[in-house]
Amino acid sequence: METNQLRIQDLLSFGYLYLLLLGVIRDSLYFGLMGVNIILYSSVTDILFSPLAYLVDEPYLTLFFVLATYFAVIQPKFHQKHKGKSWYKRIFDEEKREERFSKPSLISAELVFVTFMISSMLLGTGLGRGIGMSKKMRNQECKHNDRVEFVDGETEEVAIIGQNSLYIFYVMKGQTQVAISPINGVVKRIEIDAIKNE
Repeated sequence: METNQLRIQDLLSFGYLYLLLLGVIRDSLYFGLMGVNIILYSSVTDILFSPLAYLVDEPYLTLFFVLATYFAVIQPKFHQKHKGKSWYKRIFDEEKREERFSKPSLISAELVFVTFMISSMLLGTGLGRGIGMSKKMRNQECKHNDRVEFVDGETEEVAIIGQNSLYIFYVMKGQTQVAISPINGVVKRIEIDAIKNE
């Protein structure tokens, strides 16, 4: 029991650190392609909570973590608990499953595959979105459907490209560079277009 609990804790810790590292790399790629060093504009809290933000923002990550947990933890435990029961023998080939779960290398290979898929998708989306947005900025093709209202009463129609707890990153009409405004004390209200065609 303690071994299984330890394994789940290890998987969750590894998963969190893995997502944390991938999140920093993904953000660095995305914003770096637009000339912004995001690490300079991120708080420790932004970095620590980025894995949760990615799980919410990218539903496929949640799906892959559920699959990884299923293949590496739940499926072997389920087999060990029910392998002698008649209903289990009718549904599954008990001998094949016993052979499969007795080889930890196979379960590890499934986990490595899921981990590789997550990193490919997360880094691929960061790189792809960054290239796409930087191209739109250079060609002045950004859709300025969002609004930022500043505390002095001025309102700008912008294309918001990102936000964290401290700053908002956007492109103003006629500009080819990212503008960065601190949220506290500068920005009064942000209106984001819910139906974006970007």
